[in-house]
Amino acid sequence: MMPIDPLLIVLILFAIFVIWQVKKGFKIIRQAETMVIERLGKYSRTLNSGINIVWPIIETVREIDWRYEYIDVQGNKGFSFKRIKTIDLRETVHDFPKQPVITKDNVQIFVDAILYFQIIEPVKVVYEINNLPNALEKLTQTSLRNVVGELTLDGCLTSRDQINGKLLSILDETTDK
Repeated sequence: MMPIDPLLIVLILFAIFVIWQVKKGFKIIRQAETMVIERLGKYSRTLNSGINIVWPIIETVREIDWRYEYIDVQGNKGFSFKRIKTIDLRETVHDFPKQPVITKDNVQIFVDAILYFQIIEPVKVVYEINNLPNALEKLTQTSLRNVVGELTLDGCLTSRDQINGKLLSILDETTDK
């Protein structure tokens, strides 16, 4: 029986490692998605749809925390948190649960809201905020309380367009950065 040369074993292991790293270097991004790449821990570039090449070990994909809403078999809403690598650029719908709001004339009403948003600048989503859906929910709830708090009960019931307009301008101004 012939002895196996240790140099041959090292070369085979090195070849397997190189092939594995080259395979990791190809990133396929689906339509309407993007991925943020860091080189040695610093922002490098944003990958667009299609086939992209990433330098393994030197470049890594920046993951972000994202909150997903789900409904279980009993019909209860819940949230799960996941770390994702790709950022969806399509318009997203976020439904908020009912919340108590006090009007200008001290009447408590329950208001629910639906927010439509779309990510325009993925780099800002990754580096300027920790969890975008959670932050948007808190911002919307706080702004909604302020807008409804300035109106009377009759004003709340008759001026839905005015509430939507004020809320839209507040959210646009805040999220524009």
